[in-house]
Amino acid sequence: MRHAATLLIVAAVLFTAAFACNMSTANLSSLKTGKDPDAKNETSKYAAGDTIYAVAEVSNNPGKVKVKMYIQVENMAGVKPGTVIDNSVVNLDINGDAVAKYKYETVSDTAGGTFNIVAEMYNENGEKKDSKAQTVTVAPGSSSSPDED
Repeated sequence: MRHAATLLIVAAVLFTAAFACNMSTANLSSLKTGKDPDAKNETSKYAAGDTIYAVAEVSNNPGKVKVKMYIQVENMAGVKPGTVIDNSVVNLDINGDAVAKYKYETVSDTAGGTFNIVAEMYNENGEKKDSKAQTVTVAPGSSSSPDED
């Protein structure tokens, strides 16, 4: 009987260890950018006036998470690197495994530059658990002259 109890305890410990190794935590498995809402045709180059779409895939998510997406300046004339673009921040509630979709319309007279599309994932306690970034380039636009008729 004592041998069986020891064997049962060893089996329980091994089962628990194996189960724990197979449990993955929620994560952002990918971040893609494109010119279509699903980012099926991936690109990182945009013209002034283009819409930037980004899709972040949340995987191994047993519950609820928040995905925060935004655009951060990497290299833009007159703007400090790391600056978050005004009105670019979006917070999305995600249940289970799903995709977080992002859309940002550039303006036709943008100065252009290099930017990071950032996706950050937070658990229900507000703790940051994962993040991904994708670099994109936006070509400068044309600004209208004040003396045009």
